[in-house]
Amino acid sequence: MGKFLLGKAEPETPEEAALRAAKRKAEADEWARKREEDMRLAVPRRIETLRKEAAAKVAEANQLDALLKEYPDLRMYVGRWEKRAFYSKTVNSKVNRFDLRHNCGCCADSPLEIWPYLETPFGNVYSDPTEFRVGERASLGGDKPYDGWDDKMRAAGIPDAIIGAVAAHFEQCAKEAREALDAEYGDGSE
Repeated sequence: MGKFLLGKAEPETPEEAALRAAKRKAEADEWARKREEDMRLAVPRRIETLRKEAAAKVAEANQLDALLKEYPDLRMYVGRWEKRAFYSKTVNSKVNRFDLRHNCGCCADSPLEIWPYLETPFGNVYSDPTEFRVGERASLGGDKPYDGWDDKMRAAGIPDAIIGAVAAHFEQCAKEAREALDAEYGDGSE
Protein backbone atom coordinates (compact mmCIF):
# COMPACT_ATOMS: atom_id res chain seq x y z
CA MET A 1 0.00 0.00 0.00
CA GLY A 2 1.11 3.53 -0.70
CA LYS A 3 1.93 6.00 2.01
CA PHE A 4 -1.15 8.08 1.16
CA LEU A 5 -3.42 5.31 2.44
CA LEU A 6 -1.70 5.07 5.78
CA GLY A 7 -3.15 8.37 6.98
CA LYS A 8 -6.71 7.30 6.14
CA ALA A 9 -9.37 8.79 8.39
CA GLU A 10 -11.42 6.72 10.74
CA PRO A 11 -14.40 5.03 9.14
CA GLU A 12 -17.66 6.95 9.25
CA THR A 13 -19.94 6.03 12.12
CA PRO A 14 -23.52 5.01 11.37
CA GLU A 15 -24.73 8.30 12.92
CA GLU A 16 -22.40 10.37 10.69
CA ALA A 17 -23.52 8.39 7.63
CA ALA A 18 -27.15 8.97 8.55
CA LEU A 19 -26.54 12.74 9.01
CA ARG A 20 -24.74 12.96 5.66
CA ALA A 21 -27.55 11.06 3.93
CA ALA A 22 -30.18 13.26 5.59
CA LYS A 23 -28.31 16.40 4.49
CA ARG A 24 -28.09 15.11 0.89
CA LYS A 25 -31.81 14.26 0.91
CA ALA A 26 -32.71 17.71 2.31
CA GLU A 27 -30.60 19.40 -0.41
CA ALA A 28 -32.22 17.26 -3.12
CA ASP A 29 -35.69 17.96 -1.72
CA GLU A 30 -34.97 21.74 -1.66
CA TRP A 31 -33.70 21.65 -5.24
CA ALA A 32 -36.80 19.70 -6.36
CA ARG A 33 -39.08 22.15 -4.51
CA LYS A 34 -37.41 25.16 -6.19
CA ARG A 35 -37.58 23.48 -9.58
CA GLU A 36 -41.27 22.68 -9.13
CA GLU A 37 -41.92 26.29 -8.03
CA ASP A 38 -40.07 27.64 -11.09
CA MET A 39 -42.08 25.40 -13.40
CA ARG A 40 -45.33 26.39 -11.67
CA LEU A 41 -44.53 30.09 -12.09
CA ALA A 42 -43.12 29.82 -15.64
CA VAL A 43 -46.47 30.29 -17.37
CA PRO A 44 -47.65 33.29 -15.28
CA ARG A 45 -44.22 34.91 -15.74
CA ARG A 46 -44.38 34.36 -19.50
CA ILE A 47 -47.86 35.89 -19.60
CA GLU A 48 -46.58 38.93 -17.69
CA THR A 49 -43.62 39.29 -20.07
CA LEU A 50 -45.87 39.06 -23.13
CA ARG A 51 -48.27 41.63 -21.70
CA LYS A 52 -45.40 44.07 -21.07
CA GLU A 53 -44.08 43.51 -24.60
CA ALA A 54 -47.56 43.99 -26.04
CA ALA A 55 -48.06 47.20 -24.05
CA ALA A 56 -44.74 48.54 -25.35
CA LYS A 57 -45.75 47.66 -28.93
CA VAL A 58 -49.16 49.35 -28.50
CA ALA A 59 -47.45 52.47 -27.10
CA GLU A 60 -45.03 52.51 -30.06
CA ALA A 61 -47.94 52.08 -32.50
CA ASN A 62 -49.79 54.98 -30.82
CA GLN A 63 -46.70 57.20 -31.12
CA LEU A 64 -46.28 56.32 -34.80
CA ASP A 65 -49.97 56.95 -35.40
CA ALA A 66 -49.64 60.41 -33.84
CA LEU A 67 -46.53 61.13 -35.93
CA LEU A 68 -48.29 60.02 -39.11
CA LYS A 69 -51.24 62.33 -38.36
CA GLU A 70 -48.83 65.24 -37.83
CA TYR A 71 -46.64 64.36 -40.84
CA PRO A 72 -48.73 62.55 -43.50
CA ASP A 73 -45.64 62.07 -45.69
CA LEU A 74 -43.85 60.15 -42.89
CA ARG A 75 -41.70 57.25 -44.11
CA MET A 76 -39.37 54.78 -42.41
CA TYR A 77 -35.75 54.23 -43.39
CA VAL A 78 -33.71 51.31 -42.07
CA GLY A 79 -30.02 51.98 -42.43
CA ARG A 80 -26.81 50.24 -41.58
CA TRP A 81 -26.71 48.59 -38.15
CA GLU A 82 -30.54 48.51 -38.22
CA LYS A 83 -30.77 52.23 -37.44
CA ARG A 84 -34.44 53.11 -37.92
CA ALA A 85 -35.37 56.64 -38.83
CA PHE A 86 -38.85 58.02 -39.41
CA TYR A 87 -38.48 60.88 -41.84
CA SER A 88 -40.46 63.59 -43.58
CA LYS A 89 -39.45 66.32 -46.01
CA THR A 90 -41.86 68.57 -44.08
CA VAL A 91 -39.37 68.86 -41.21
CA ASN A 92 -36.27 69.74 -43.25
CA SER A 93 -36.47 73.46 -42.46
CA LYS A 94 -37.46 72.76 -38.83
CA VAL A 95 -34.81 70.22 -37.74
CA ASN A 96 -33.17 71.36 -34.51
CA ARG A 97 -30.77 68.54 -33.62
CA PHE A 98 -28.63 65.94 -35.37
CA ASP A 99 -26.88 62.64 -34.84
CA LEU A 100 -23.23 62.62 -35.84
CA ARG A 101 -21.78 59.18 -36.46
CA HIS A 102 -19.30 57.27 -38.56
CA ASN A 103 -20.71 54.79 -41.04
CA CYS A 104 -18.21 52.12 -39.96
CA GLY A 105 -16.45 51.52 -36.67
CA CYS A 106 -13.43 49.72 -38.06
CA CYS A 107 -12.44 51.61 -41.22
CA ALA A 108 -9.77 54.28 -40.83
CA ASP A 109 -11.46 56.53 -43.40
CA SER A 110 -15.06 55.82 -42.38
CA PRO A 111 -17.59 58.32 -43.78
CA LEU A 112 -19.00 60.82 -41.29
CA GLU A 113 -22.79 60.98 -41.40
CA ILE A 114 -25.08 63.73 -40.15
CA TRP A 115 -28.68 62.73 -39.40
CA PRO A 116 -30.71 65.94 -38.81
CA TYR A 117 -33.98 65.56 -36.90
CA LEU A 118 -36.80 67.42 -35.20
CA GLU A 119 -37.63 66.44 -31.64
CA THR A 120 -41.36 65.99 -31.19
CA PRO A 121 -43.47 64.79 -28.25
CA PHE A 122 -43.99 61.54 -30.18
CA GLY A 123 -40.38 60.86 -31.15
CA ASN A 124 -37.74 62.15 -33.51
CA VAL A 125 -38.60 62.91 -37.14
CA TYR A 126 -35.57 62.97 -39.43
CA SER A 127 -35.05 65.09 -42.51
CA ASP A 128 -35.42 63.83 -46.06
CA PRO A 129 -32.82 62.66 -46.97
CA THR A 130 -32.25 61.10 -43.58
CA GLU A 131 -28.46 61.30 -43.63
CA PHE A 132 -25.77 63.41 -45.25
CA ARG A 133 -22.25 62.09 -45.75
CA VAL A 134 -20.25 65.20 -45.01
CA GLY A 135 -16.70 63.97 -44.43
CA GLU A 136 -14.55 61.15 -43.16
CA ARG A 137 -12.12 60.22 -40.42
CA ALA A 138 -8.81 61.98 -40.85
CA SER A 139 -5.47 60.20 -40.59
CA LEU A 140 -4.36 62.69 -37.92
CA GLY A 141 -7.48 62.12 -35.86
CA GLY A 142 -10.86 63.77 -35.90
CA ASP A 143 -12.78 64.30 -39.12
CA LYS A 144 -12.14 66.16 -42.36
CA PRO A 145 -14.95 67.55 -44.54
CA TYR A 146 -15.76 66.59 -48.10
CA ASP A 147 -15.74 69.41 -50.64
CA GLY A 148 -19.21 70.95 -50.93
CA TRP A 149 -20.63 69.02 -47.97
CA ASP A 150 -22.66 72.03 -46.84
CA ASP A 151 -24.16 72.62 -50.32
CA LYS A 152 -26.03 69.30 -50.12
CA MET A 153 -27.51 70.23 -46.77
CA ARG A 154 -28.52 73.73 -47.93
CA ALA A 155 -30.11 72.29 -51.07
CA ALA A 156 -32.25 70.05 -48.83
CA GLY A 157 -33.36 73.07 -46.76
CA ILE A 158 -31.46 72.14 -43.58
CA PRO A 159 -31.23 75.22 -41.29
CA ASP A 160 -27.98 77.20 -41.10
CA ALA A 161 -27.79 76.50 -37.35
CA ILE A 162 -27.31 72.77 -38.04
CA ILE A 163 -24.85 73.43 -40.87
CA GLY A 164 -22.94 75.81 -38.62
CA ALA A 165 -22.71 73.22 -35.85
CA VAL A 166 -21.28 70.69 -38.31
CA ALA A 167 -18.79 73.31 -39.58
CA ALA A 168 -17.76 73.99 -35.97
CA HIS A 169 -17.12 70.25 -35.53
CA PHE A 170 -14.77 70.26 -38.53
CA GLU A 171 -13.02 73.43 -37.28
CA GLN A 172 -12.48 71.84 -33.86
CA CYS A 173 -11.09 68.66 -35.46
CA ALA A 174 -8.66 70.72 -37.57
CA LYS A 175 -7.56 72.73 -34.54
CA GLU A 176 -6.92 69.59 -32.50
CA ALA A 177 -4.97 67.99 -35.38
CA ARG A 178 -2.75 71.10 -35.71
CA GLU A 179 -2.16 71.13 -31.94
CA ALA A 180 -1.23 67.44 -32.02
CA LEU A 181 1.24 68.07 -34.86
CA ASP A 182 2.74 71.05 -33.05
CA ALA A 183 3.10 69.00 -29.87
CA GLU A 184 4.77 66.17 -31.78
CA TYR A 185 7.01 68.19 -34.15
CA GLY A 186 7.02 71.69 -32.75
CA ASP A 187 5.86 74.73 -34.64
CA GLY A 188 9.05 74.91 -36.73
CA SER A 189 10.26 78.20 -35.21
CA GLU A 190 13.23 76.73 -33.34
